[in-house]
Amino acid sequence: MGRRKYYATAAERQAAYRARCRALAPPVAVPPPLPGYRRWAVLLQQAQQCVDHVAEEMDAYWEERSERWQVSERGEDFTERLALVEDLRERLRELAET
Repeated sequence: MGRRKYYATAAERQAAYRARCRALAPPVAVPPPLPGYRRWAVLLQQAQQCVDHVAEEMDAYWEERSERWQVSERGEDFTERLALVEDLRERLRELAET
């Protein structure tokens, strides 16, 4: 007994695969190949998106921890690290605005 076919053709199967991949990861802007302000602006935007993602994950992680953990030495170290990430996030925003 064979497997049930979900797609009539290989092209349909490939299109469905690509659609699933696009849904998982939004497209990333490709920076221009030559050094210059346009290239740097795209790269800074990508860096800002990465730092934003890290900050949101870290904040969610903090919220999920117990109050006991938050006031512990590890929690305090984490808070300091989160503050550095937030500072970096703000500096990248300032840089993007100039």
